[in-house]
Amino acid sequence: MDISVVVPTFNRREIVMRTLSTLFAQDFPAASYEVIVVVDGSTDGTAEALRRMEPPCNFRVIEQENLGLAGARNSGYRAAKTGLVLFLDDDMLCDPHLIAAHVAAHSRSGLIAGFGALFLSADSPPSLAAECFKREIGAYHLERKRAPATPYRERECVFSNSSLPRELLLALGGFDEAFRMREDLEFGTRLFASGVLPRYIDNAIAYQYYIKSSADLIREAEAFAVADVMYERKHPETESLGELACYQKQARWKRSLHRIAAFSPVAADVFLGPLCSMGDAFLGFPILRNLGVRALQMRRRIHWLRKVLELGMPQKES
Repeated sequence: MDISVVVPTFNRREIVMRTLSTLFAQDFPAASYEVIVVVDGSTDGTAEALRRMEPPCNFRVIEQENLGLAGARNSGYRAAKTGLVLFLDDDMLCDPHLIAAHVAAHSRSGLIAGFGALFLSADSPPSLAAECFKREIGAYHLERKRAPATPYRERECVFSNSSLPRELLLALGGFDEAFRMREDLEFGTRLFASGVLPRYIDNAIAYQYYIKSSADLIREAEAFAVADVMYERKHPETESLGELACYQKQARWKRSLHRIAAFSPVAADVFLGPLCSMGDAFLGFPILRNLGVRALQMRRRIHWLRKVLELGMPQKES
């Protein structure tokens, strides 16, 4: 076999099965790849449903207690039987050429980390959160496709569709399982420090089936804040990485306004919440959709900063 595909999943039985159906329909020899699904403490019958599948390739299901995405990825790559590991999230609908594109990128290059493209799946339920995905992650990858040679930065590392040599993962100790968020950034920091070259693989395309809501994104913002503080404490030597570094680079007046809003996120929600609701209800109207997106982005920022300040992380004000 040439490559091991690792797919962590948690309580998303139907969604991960859709992802697997696209992995089993690759234009790559079935005998040349294996798929390892790590069921990370699921209680919805995922493991049982997966074991009833009849895949054309080598297929394994690993069950474990809930360790988070980092722990599930680590279990997957450690169980891999090949020298090349491809990480995919459980909600990625894969282009038929995805595996072949990753394998080809590694066969014609030296020691690299390969990053594929991520776009919104066309059948994702329409929502303000999905619109944010298109304007943030989707827009980033559209720009990457236009200029694939643009240098990569650590803070852009996302391992939702990425491939690395297994020996490299072992040498770096894999993902830090203390991180329930920002495990990508933390591992990317160590990955880049090792001298590994990142390579954007523009024809390795995955489409994310996105079902998150505005409320999910706001909850995630606070979880990201906890991880951002952890990251700063683990890597104090980094000056230009992470969300806190970006915040500290802003103009003083802008930081001050964000701090004022962060002291009363409930008040901000009272004002911005209706704009989000209106944007979600009237996605077909560009003005209301745009207002809703901006309001949701502001709410996420306010809740993120509130949590950062609550944790008492020293701010490197300039």
